[in-house]
Amino acid sequence: MRLLQYCFFLFFVVFCGLPALCDENTQPLQRENFAYGMDLTVSGNHAIYGLNLPVAVYQGCTRADLGDLRVFNANHTVPHLLRAQVVQETERPAQTLPFFPLFSGGKGQNTSPPDLHISTNSQGTIIDIRQNTQRQYGQIITAYIIDTSSLEYPADWLEFTWEGQGENFSTSVSLASSHDLNIWSPQVSSSALAELRFGGHSLLRKRISVPQGIQRKNYLRLSWPAGKDGVQLVRVMAGYNREAQAHFRSMLALTGEALPVTEHGVLRFQYDSKGFFPVDQLKIQLPEQNSLSQIVVFSRADKEASWKRRAAFFAYRITVDGVNLDNGRVTINRTSDRYWRLELEANSGIQQAPTLELGWLPGQLVFMAQGESPYTLAYGRVGLSQALYPVDRLLQALDPQSEKKLVARAQAGAEKVLGGEERLVMTQGLSWRRWLLWGVLLSGVLIVGMMAFKLYRDMNGTQAPQDE
Repeated sequence: MRLLQYCFFLFFVVFCGLPALCDENTQPLQRENFAYGMDLTVSGNHAIYGLNLPVAVYQGCTRADLGDLRVFNANHTVPHLLRAQVVQETERPAQTLPFFPLFSGGKGQNTSPPDLHISTNSQGTIIDIRQNTQRQYGQIITAYIIDTSSLEYPADWLEFTWEGQGENFSTSVSLASSHDLNIWSPQVSSSALAELRFGGHSLLRKRISVPQGIQRKNYLRLSWPAGKDGVQLVRVMAGYNREAQAHFRSMLALTGEALPVTEHGVLRFQYDSKGFFPVDQLKIQLPEQNSLSQIVVFSRADKEASWKRRAAFFAYRITVDGVNLDNGRVTINRTSDRYWRLELEANSGIQQAPTLELGWLPGQLVFMAQGESPYTLAYGRVGLSQALYPVDRLLQALDPQSEKKLVARAQAGAEKVLGGEERLVMTQGLSWRRWLLWGVLLSGVLIVGMMAFKLYRDMNGTQAPQDE
């Protein structure tokens, strides 16, 4: 009977105490449970608001999926959703464009206007363009007129093929646009083209990007300083980026620290982004002018993980005939790794750490406008599980146009301290109540075990036989 009483006591203690023993995440969260926060400003009377996540959020969260993030109204958390920006890709082929050279007057004469004959249809669309390009003695090509009337969509870049260059070639060109060949608007003020070979490496740069886009039914004028050296164009291509819409990536520049040189003489530099950015582009800026090196890029999620190779490419920063050339961005498979490492050739002559730039598309935070304002974005809490809300079901049921009308823009304020950095590390421990409850539970288990053992021994023990 006494054993049953102890068992009942133990069951009562466990039943009443388990909620206190569970992770504190089961308790209602408060702003102070997070390390940092930002005030969210909303306008109007909308049901759903959204914003792109600031850099500080990626560096303040303790989870790669940003699961330790919550949105509060005046009293409690509200449903939210984190989602990556969708990149829509296209496969539009590049198009060849007709072009016409402009010559100097020869022997000190001024540049002459092009002798153009333009044919259009009744709607004013250009259907033919011709020029008398018969070259006179002593004339050099100073520019090219490019006709873009055949483009079906606005193009993103121009690619050139030339001939007549020597072993090494470089030039700096500019680009202007016009509707009537009279009034010209600058499109690209300066861009380098080059074909170089040195140190066993080849560098070919024959494409220039046009940020404003290359419009159809338009003319382009390309300056061509290389004409004085006898270099001339043989083909012009207009092409399209793979992304259907412009997605301007955020860039974070990191300063590295040198690691010991390997036994094979490989230079190594290590970087810490201090966050979990969804990186899909890299750029290396070498520290000194006229330097180049083959670079291998590695990354890892934490200091205990193994390094993974992300990219290998030729980086350079040189000046040729007054033209500055450097390598562009490199696209990699998306990763949220925090730590990065560069390995450079031993004979590169580079002593200082290159600047590593990480490019990523900021994630989008969408939250329901429930309850009373003010709204607060709180983040940074070690051990917190990811919250799951059915907001994504609502957005999936909407077409893109309806979503644009439904989701209004919110603005995030400056970062502020809520619970502080102690929320980012496992230093909270157990409260005295939880220690006391654990002591009671363990004591109860020990007492019940002792009673059960005693009862077992009494019930199965042997008694001494009695004398007859």
